[in-house]
Amino acid sequence: MIELVLGAVAAVLVGWLMRRKRQRRSTAIAAGEQAGVPCMLKWSAQGSRWRAGRVLIGAGPLVWKPSFGKQKAALPAGLRRAGVRSPSLREAVSLNPRSRIVECESSDGEVLIAVMPEELDHVIKVLESA
Repeated sequence: MIELVLGAVAAVLVGWLMRRKRQRRSTAIAAGEQAGVPCMLKWSAQGSRWRAGRVLIGAGPLVWKPSFGKQKAALPAGLRRAGVRSPSLREAVSLNPRSRIVECESSDGEVLIAVMPEELDHVIKVLESA
């Protein structure tokens, strides 16, 4: 019984912390400050696999920062949204099945950005304004 209570308390605490972090990120983006939106990126310049990282939204061009490693990569300047879709069954194995994939086109080829539905509006607004 104690394990169930501790598990429930831990779940509530984690949910509260995640919601708070998402609200801070939304506030920073609305204020024009730079904020990192967690995502998965698939881009031919970075290889053919999905890579975890953050899209840095704020002043300047879109930049992707990988979760592992320190080297940031500037996304192509002519990046434009081609569509939004749910992950296929094959993609859902490596992505969160709830995520949405933003398909983008550029002169460097196709760029796929997978984000959670709560963060989708931020990424779409940045792509449309670029």
